[in-house]
Amino acid sequence: MTELFEGLFYTVARVVLGILRLLHFLAWHIGFSTVGWSIGWYFYRSLSIGFFPRESLDDEESCHWFKALVIELSGLMILISVIKVLSGLL
Repeated sequence: MTELFEGLFYTVARVVLGILRLLHFLAWHIGFSTVGWSIGWYFYRSLSIGFFPRESLDDEESCHWFKALVIELSGLMILISVIKVLSGLL
C-alpha cells in the first residue's frame, strides 16, 4: 500500500514540476524577451532616429542573438532605472 502512495505521489510531483517549469519558461520569455526587447527597441530606435535596430518590433527572432541580448538588457535596465527613480520620488 505504501508503494502505491509513493508511486502516486511521485507521479503527481512530476506533473506539478512540469507545470512549474512551463510557468517559469513563460515568465522568463515574457519578462525578459518581450518586455526588454520592446523597451530597448523603442529606446534605440528613438536614439538612432530610426536606423538601429533594422529589425521591426516583431522580428526579435530574426535578430542576431548578441544584438538581441544587448537590446533586451538595455530595455530591462531602462525599466529598472525608471522604477528606481519613480520610487525615490514617492
